Amino acid sequence: MDTDSLMLTLCEFLDLSKNAPLKDVLLAAFRQAIALGRVPAGTAINEKQLAAALHISRTPIRAALDQLADERLVERKPGSGVIVRGITRRDADEVFEIRSVLEVLATTKAARNMSEEEFEELRALLEHGQRCNAQGDVDGVIQNMNDFNRFIFTKADSPRLMSIIAPLQAYSSYFRDVSIRPEIRRNQALEEHWGIYLAMRFGPESKIEPVVRAHLRNSHGFVSSEMTDRGIR
Repeated sequence: MDTDSLMLTLCEFLDLSKNAPLKDVLLAAFRQAIALGRVPAGTAINEKQLAAALHISRTPIRAALDQLADERLVERKPGSGVIVRGITRRDADEVFEIRSVLEVLATTKAARNMSEEEFEELRALLEHGQRCNAQGDVDGVIQNMNDFNRFIFTKADSPRLMSIIAPLQAYSSYFRDVSIRPEIRRNQALEEHWGIYLAMRFGPESKIEPVVRAHLRNSHGFVSSEMTDRGIR
């Protein structure tokens, strides 16, 4: 992919309506384009050429690429610049396997810690997601699901657990974006989140693990199918 093609692809994902720093807008665009396979693995990114094509300085591009390197979506190679690493099927399999263990633990700990008022907050969050879905606001649903997970991780109140989960969140967000856009999976995932909430609030605690694992298993299956359809190995 040459610089002009990369620029045109990024422009499809740039959301300049948000009141956010340019580096964050670029980061989000890069993430989505790479996650969806629109910028394929092996693509070389020339910061100077891309900055010229976008008519911006190199600083926000460099900042976005540095973050992507930390997330292992790109790699800085001496003498070669920045190379897109992308997301592979092996990445997806590994991340979902790890999440199936860590998220059960986080959800169980959160359920033990949460007050009735906090459960009401979580219920309100789920109702907001349903309203977004009814209005066809797909981005709103995706954000709502990110917020749902963040709420639970916060209530787990386990800094060490969060330090382990945090590096996976970038991947989880990419996979969520891929899997939630189709309506059939979006509806199903919302119902699964309600199931997780009910297991957390009303128990017994032994119900939490199977509903969390089932949700992740369904998400993994959908993501794997989408990656296959897009030729991602």
